[in-house]
Amino acid sequence: MKLLAVLGAAAMVFANSMALAAGIVEFGLQAESPTLGRPIPYAVYTPFPAPAEGERWPVVYLLHGLTGADGDWFTWGNLGPILDRALADGRIPPLMVVAPGAGDSWYVDNPDAGGFGLIDTAFATDLVKAIDAKYPTARCRAGRAIGGVSMGGVGAVLQAINHPDVYGAVMSFAGALHKPLEKNDQRSGWIPGLYQNVFGAPFDRARFNAANPFTLMPKLRRAADKPAFYFAIGDADFPDLILASAEYHNGLTQLGIDTTLRVTHGRHYWDTWQQQIVPALEWLAPKLDANCGR
Repeated sequence: MKLLAVLGAAAMVFANSMALAAGIVEFGLQAESPTLGRPIPYAVYTPFPAPAEGERWPVVYLLHGLTGADGDWFTWGNLGPILDRALADGRIPPLMVVAPGAGDSWYVDNPDAGGFGLIDTAFATDLVKAIDAKYPTARCRAGRAIGGVSMGGVGAVLQAINHPDVYGAVMSFAGALHKPLEKNDQRSGWIPGLYQNVFGAPFDRARFNAANPFTLMPKLRRAADKPAFYFAIGDADFPDLILASAEYHNGLTQLGIDTTLRVTHGRHYWDTWQQQIVPALEWLAPKLDANCGR
């Protein structure tokens, strides 16, 4: 009887370990980018087990913030174990997460000598193409989403606006959505310092305003495919960013676009974003179609 009890306990441990089977996080990977003339670094999470023959994973691209790097979502964000638990609990379906690096580019196209290059274009073309070629992904906008924190939240919004045919949904976590600068704007003393070598040197206000997500929002009115938007921000975050997320959400609402805003408890840091990511993925899950309409 004692042996049976031990075997039973071992079986339960084995079952639990299978239920919590860890996905695989890989760092130090690179996607070739003809657009940039250099590789795009990335880290990736792939679920366990691999999809059955003929099946594919939806893909979520998650962007880092200012001074960040590829893989931040798995180091600072501890995303691997968070995804493992959410999958084991049945809160989200199996999905792949790609965390690329873009320096302090603000994810915009910058053709300047010594600039970051055409990041916006490279991510929506070269990076997506490389990931789809290497992994069993859902190779359509319905099976693809993008999100990011702070600077990455802006980058995700820009990707969705500029490439609505690539992504079906976008998630902005504490997106640094700074509105266009006006004449004699009080923010002119500190805004340029955030965008070094992004909009010219010295900082070019006209370029900043032209590439601004608020300026570009009306493009979505003409888009044949309109991504769904999700904004999450902590109630102890920077007040201007809380207001900006609310204003952007309201602007999308006026355009008749599917948009959700969630203000949770938390600050502008990874402990907050770790709490927000699974509810965001739960919002995203029914919008993903790994079969691409087939």
